Amino acid sequence: MLASCFGYAGFLPPFPPLFSSPSEFMRPLIATMFGLMFSAAAAPAMGADVYVTPDGAGRKDGSNWEHALSGDSLPNAVDDRLKPGDRLLIGGGVYTNAKIVVNQGGQPERLKQIEGVDRGEGLPIFRGVWNEDAPSKGATAVRFNAEAGYVRLVNLRIERYMTGVSVVKSSQNTDRSHLSFDDVDIRFARYGFYVSDCDDMQLVDCDLTRYTKHGFRFEQGCDRVELLRCTADCSEGDEGWEEKTELLPFGFNVNHGNSPNRDFLFDQCVASNNMMPLQKGRYKNGDGFVVEGSAQNVRFHHCRAIRNQDAGYDLKVEDVKLIGCVAVDNKRNFRIWSTGTLWNCFAGGGVLGLWCNGGPVLAQRCTFYGSRTAGVQTDDRAKLPITLRDCIIANTPRAFRKTARGPIKSEGTIMSEVAESNAPGSDAAPQFIRPTEHWDGVGPAFDSRQFPDKGFHSDAKTPDALLGT
Repeated sequence: MLASCFGYAGFLPPFPPLFSSPSEFMRPLIATMFGLMFSAAAAPAMGADVYVTPDGAGRKDGSNWEHALSGDSLPNAVDDRLKPGDRLLIGGGVYTNAKIVVNQGGQPERLKQIEGVDRGEGLPIFRGVWNEDAPSKGATAVRFNAEAGYVRLVNLRIERYMTGVSVVKSSQNTDRSHLSFDDVDIRFARYGFYVSDCDDMQLVDCDLTRYTKHGFRFEQGCDRVELLRCTADCSEGDEGWEEKTELLPFGFNVNHGNSPNRDFLFDQCVASNNMMPLQKGRYKNGDGFVVEGSAQNVRFHHCRAIRNQDAGYDLKVEDVKLIGCVAVDNKRNFRIWSTGTLWNCFAGGGVLGLWCNGGPVLAQRCTFYGSRTAGVQTDDRAKLPITLRDCIIANTPRAFRKTARGPIKSEGTIMSEVAESNAPGSDAAPQFIRPTEHWDGVGPAFDSRQFPDKGFHSDAKTPDALLGT
């Protein structure tokens, strides 16, 4: 089986090979194989299917759609009706105040699977009564307790719960791992996902909107976590909603609980509109991606942070790596508090492109465009250098600003700070393809025609060395 090819004798985890060194060409293939392995582990041939509809039908024994269980049976269905390898199939429709509690998970190669099914009326919707005017009061839609590992949740819509999905803290003696979430969308909540103490976890195509606090929050003890094509859009650009958010709205938050979070990969994720303009203090916080300093081995591949109150990326973790990432219209687009590497990244608009409070930081083949104060700044306690290698800085009052001892070094960097930096005839003009205010980070708008080997390019191939650990 595929497991033996990758050196695993038992259940194949969803993504550890992504932390070795696959090429960009191989990564989609590997992801597909992992998806097949998840599907095979929960296939009907390995277990039984149990059916649920909002009102139930027939004998209501769950044997098929004609005799489906009712939504009232959901809270205990995974524990009482599913054995490892079984599936709970939830038909489309609205499930008012529905809850699922999982105490007993599956086993290696025999996942328990909870799957929403569109039978012509859309995917199932769990709809609660949570209200943003009382954000700290409300229910949780799906809860995983201490022993609940090896479960896959797919194709579900959740709205109006205080917490959409909760993976609760567990004791040190509990081994909980291999939870997988695919196409679980949550809106109108305080927290979308609130996760602790879970290893080998994967979240794919989960979209969170209209939350008041945090979209994805990883509290503590989560190791080997991959987020692929997940989005956290706090307000969807609605200024009225932004007046209802709480202090410190974050899209993705890798927090500093009692035990560190380790080995995170954010791939093609988007954090946007994490705004709270009514904060009374001078410093107004609200970030796209947040990683605290106790975390270890965190990487961002082709992610975007758009229009967040303060930082697009607020990263205190050591040796963070960002590849092909975009930050636009955040006050400080990239905030690096310790050490890190940015390769082929873009920062546009806002006050600062790259802010550093530690170092050393290497920015290679990056573009810093349209910052209101400076392209790059060392600040506060920064003592070690920022090195800019083959970068482009354009349309900003000044390239560098220093309020700390840390030096800023330039190696082969193009600086065209005046507003006419895209004008033809200038040797320093980057000649961007289509410079756009409030860019969404998609496409070749800021690829430089003048300097194909400098600055951000949307089609740049990442060196294999950067894809490894």
